[in-house]
Amino acid sequence: MQNKNSTQERFFEEFKKNIPSNNLLANVLESSLGISKSEAYNKLKGNSSLTISQIEFLCNKYNIHFEINPQASTDSCIIKFTPFHTGNMNISEYMNSLKKVMEDLCKSGITKMICATDDIPFYHLFKYPELAAFKLHFWDNKIIKYKRNQENAVFDFTKANKKDILTAFELHKIYQSIPSVEIWTKSHLLITIDQIKFAAESHILKDKKIGKIFCEQLIETLKDIESYAIRSSKTENTQTPFDWYSCDVIGNVTYLAELPQKNICFLRFNTFNSIQCEDESLCAEVNMWLQSLLNDATGFSGHATKHRNAYLQSAIKTCTDLSDMFDQ
Repeated sequence: MQNKNSTQERFFEEFKKNIPSNNLLANVLESSLGISKSEAYNKLKGNSSLTISQIEFLCNKYNIHFEINPQASTDSCIIKFTPFHTGNMNISEYMNSLKKVMEDLCKSGITKMICATDDIPFYHLFKYPELAAFKLHFWDNKIIKYKRNQENAVFDFTKANKKDILTAFELHKIYQSIPSVEIWTKSHLLITIDQIKFAAESHILKDKKIGKIFCEQLIETLKDIESYAIRSSKTENTQTPFDWYSCDVIGNVTYLAELPQKNICFLRFNTFNSIQCEDESLCAEVNMWLQSLLNDATGFSGHATKHRNAYLQSAIKTCTDLSDMFDQ
C-alpha cells in the first residue's frame, strides 16, 4: 500500500499535466482551494495532506482522472461520454462540445491523430454543407430522437440548422490542421453510403436532387483524400502530414490523439457517440491494436498509385451506383 505522501505526489504529477506549463502549481492551489501560499507549498512538499474533498474539487475543476490505488484493478478506468438520453443533450450541444474537444487537443499540442474507421471520417464530410446537414440529421433523428414522428424524420436541407453546419465546417478546418494517420475498411462497406441508401429507401430522403448532390459530394470527398494521399499532406504546403491505409478487417471507429505528455482515445459506440478516455493502460491497448492494423494494412500515400487507384475506383463506382438510384 502506498503511503499518503507518495499518493499525493502522484496526484500532483497528474495535476501538472492539466494546467498550462507557465503556471506555478503553488499559485494554482492557492487560488483554487483558497489556502495560503505557505500551505500550498506544504502540500506540494508532502508536509500537509490534501483532503478527499480537495482532491475531488481539483479533479472536477481541472478534468483530472485519478485513482487512489491504481494497482487495485488494471482493467478498469474512468471514461467520459456524451449523455444524449440521460442528459437530454441535443445535436447542437454535441457539435459545440466536439468542437471544444478538438480545440483543446490543438491547444495541448496534439502531434498526431490515428484513426481506424469503417466510414469516411466525418471531419472530411463536414467540408460540404449538404453532406454535413444530412449526417447531423441522420444522427439526430435515428439516434438521439429515437421516439420521433415520420414527418420530422424527412430530410429537408432548407430547414437545416445553419449554425450547426458552420460548426461542422469549423471542425473540418480544425481536423485539417492535425497530422493524421487514417486506416479505412473495404470501399464497399463505408457507412455513410449505406446511410444515404437507407434514407432513400425508407423515404427519409424524398428529394432526388439532393440525393444526387450527396453522391457528388461523396465523390468530391474521395478526390480530396486522394490529393492528400498523393502529397502525403492535408495541405498544399505539405505542413500537415497525412498517411492513408486500407485494412480488410476493422470493425469499429477508433481515434487515438497523441499529445506531448499523454494520449487520449475516442472509442465509438451507439452509432456515432464516443467514449473518451485518458487512461494510460487503455490508450496503450488501443495503440497496440492500431499498430497491428497498420502491420496488415495496404498503404495509399505517396507513390502507392496502383492500390490507391483500385480502392478509389471501387469507392467511386459505389457512389455512382447510388447516384443512379436517384434517377429512377
